[in-house]
Amino acid sequence: MTGEDDPVAVAKHHFVEGRYDDCISSLRGLAHQGGTLSPKVKHNLAICQHLKKDPDVDLLQLLQVLTSGQGDSGDKEEDGDDVERSVELYNAALVHFQMKQYGRAISILERLFKVIEPLEEVLAYKVCFLLVECYLSSYQVEGAAMVVYYLETHIGKKSDNSSSSSSTSDHHKARMHLYKTRLYAQQNCLKACKREIKNVLSVSGTTASSLYLKSEFEYLRSNFKKSSKLLNSSPKSCPSKEHIPTLYYNNFACIHFRLHKFHLSVYYMSKALEENAKAVKAAPSGHHSAAYTVNHYYQILYNYGIMLLHAGKPRAAFECLTKTCTVYANNPRLWLRIAESAIGTVKEEEEDIVSSKSMTVKAIVGSGMYRKTILNTRFQRKFSCASADLLQEGAQPTLTFAALCLKSALRLLPAQAKSVPGLPSCPIKNIDRLRASILCNLAYVWLGLGDPYQALLPAQEVANQRTAPITCRLLGNLYMAEALIMLNRSSDAINCLSPDTIEMVKQTTELPNSASGTTGGKASSSASGTAGGKTSGMAGGKASGAAGGKVSGPAGGKVSGEESDTTSDRPAPLQLTVEELQSTTLLNSVAVFCMRRDFNKAKRILGQYFSTHPDKEVSYQATMLLVYVELKQGNTHAALSILKQQQIQF
Repeated sequence: MTGEDDPVAVAKHHFVEGRYDDCISSLRGLAHQGGTLSPKVKHNLAICQHLKKDPDVDLLQLLQVLTSGQGDSGDKEEDGDDVERSVELYNAALVHFQMKQYGRAISILERLFKVIEPLEEVLAYKVCFLLVECYLSSYQVEGAAMVVYYLETHIGKKSDNSSSSSSTSDHHKARMHLYKTRLYAQQNCLKACKREIKNVLSVSGTTASSLYLKSEFEYLRSNFKKSSKLLNSSPKSCPSKEHIPTLYYNNFACIHFRLHKFHLSVYYMSKALEENAKAVKAAPSGHHSAAYTVNHYYQILYNYGIMLLHAGKPRAAFECLTKTCTVYANNPRLWLRIAESAIGTVKEEEEDIVSSKSMTVKAIVGSGMYRKTILNTRFQRKFSCASADLLQEGAQPTLTFAALCLKSALRLLPAQAKSVPGLPSCPIKNIDRLRASILCNLAYVWLGLGDPYQALLPAQEVANQRTAPITCRLLGNLYMAEALIMLNRSSDAINCLSPDTIEMVKQTTELPNSASGTTGGKASSSASGTAGGKTSGMAGGKASGAAGGKVSGPAGGKVSGEESDTTSDRPAPLQLTVEELQSTTLLNSVAVFCMRRDFNKAKRILGQYFSTHPDKEVSYQATMLLVYVELKQGNTHAALSILKQQQIQF
């Protein structure tokens, strides 16, 4: 049989020429000759139908065909079988990558990487490039560095000894520079990153990918003005299937977020969501791989939720973040942010109650000698009843659901590990700080639900955790004291609030004075706080679609962060300083002495508080406590005088 009569050769010729209908006819002709289709013919037929944009063959169906020959053996197949089925395995990994299932793609590609030497040179390049892409997309920098090193040392030599064209070699070098730039950016090696960016610009020119990478580099250097200029000067389109407007608005939102312009960041991120929806809608009908490539919905939604939380919109943040938990369920920080959104929503509802003209005075009634001042007591917390089973609670922004989220976050934190995955952001390295923040929020939630027994355990744990930030340890002491008060153990509560205890906490704390996320705060009847999260970072400008043999455009700019633990990266409204917590501790100790009817000690401690705080910084809780002490001691005129001195608006 001649080559022209061989149906396999004819089908291959049609495929190379892009005539997929003729190729499908030739492949189906093989079934009439052999009676049944072999796995390879089924594989080729599915690929042709998919490339033809057949609406009946989406990525899931294609993946089912590609993996049908693996059976139950999975990863246990022999190396020889992997070499024989290398093309099918590579295509299966490519489909997983397009569906953003990086873990499954990596497991297949690692099998192929073990047998990389016997593979054809073209396929070997594709396997390595796709593996690097998957590692970088999932922030596995060690694996990416290993493959990049292999590419430089082994395949580079193979290319020198082969008859590859110079254009192909230059193309591979350009992609290597792109990958090394992204690798150094994730490792925060800015000097090496700057050197590779120069190489990228010299080889590729001012493409969208190179300019987005340079913009990210300036972003990592906190040079936000230059990063914005590079985004504005980048091309509005690129040869890849990426939708540039989506990435543009997403990255601009990240820049404004780092500038603490939270409302502007929310606006730009909403534009990114709109552009993402347009890109998905404009994707070719039936060509599902294109829709997967341009769709960054869950990454953008995660960013949007974090930004809404910082912009003071916890309810909207809760709705966004709960949608992303189905995709990023293994991220403990995400569960913490969902809980903080629920806490913020509950606190927002409580603040609506006390948003009257005066938080201290409710009304003035009567006149003359019968004139009386009615104090406002509506700011006092009304405890909610905890559900018997947390799993019965739906996805509603309540304290009960917040407790469920915080328990999930704790279960995801390993006892001994350097880092845990934090997709869509980079791996979480400061596990002790994250655990302390979760425990503080959990103690706060249980106190809000009126369950001091449940609140005491996390409060004690974070107060005794030496590696926790000092703010979290002080909050733990406050929550522990409140739980003890609710259990009628006022003597133990006084020990928690004593100056000696606070000084011991400050001396035994091993980490700097910063916390991995601001926690909700409530301590006794006199302290309240906010619930919040922090995020920083943008990991943009990646060349996606690497397995297809061409450098695709940028697919970056995720708020991937919360990787920075410095206080300067956290917005001021969400910080709790040591001084604020010490003041709260004084007021809580006053409340305890009032409960024990020791008003002389309570008044002496209040004197210390007022002597260290200017009139403008005195909290209304302190004023109310002082008025309460004076009234209990029978000093009615002194209580009224205090209210007048504080210039309360009646």
